[in-house]
Amino acid sequence: MDGGNRPWTLVGVTLSVMENADGWWGEGDDMLFVDGEEKPSINGTGSEDYFLGAWGFTGGPFSYALFGAPVRGLELAGARWSVYRFHLDSAITFTKSLRATIEHGHANDRADDYYSVAYWYQTEPHAVFPALPPVEERLPNLHRPTP
Repeated sequence: MDGGNRPWTLVGVTLSVMENADGWWGEGDDMLFVDGEEKPSINGTGSEDYFLGAWGFTGGPFSYALFGAPVRGLELAGARWSVYRFHLDSAITFTKSLRATIEHGHANDRADDYYSVAYWYQTEPHAVFPALPPVEERLPNLHRPTP
């Protein structure tokens, strides 16, 4: 996202995961690079912590006003998850750019399919957004790793 010279505010993220292998997809560190930073100003400790579902969301699906895991898989290949977090109480402001990343598993050791949406407030006018890829390229596909 590019904010030009006007402030923008990240207010939330939705992440959906389709597992391509058995096991826990989480533990990936979240990193937010504000306004072109080379090193992240926010470096979290794992996807389950970022989405406020510590211990791997073991209690089953849950939904609250600012965070939740309404779709919870079984840590098996083909399982689907969906988690969200809104930063309405801890907004992240930027003026030039924001790059949000999260590792795929601990130290990027998994090849699951991740799908995300970022929610932000912005001022007008803004630059034209790039076109989305075709729907076929955005649909999840199960890709079992070769042994």
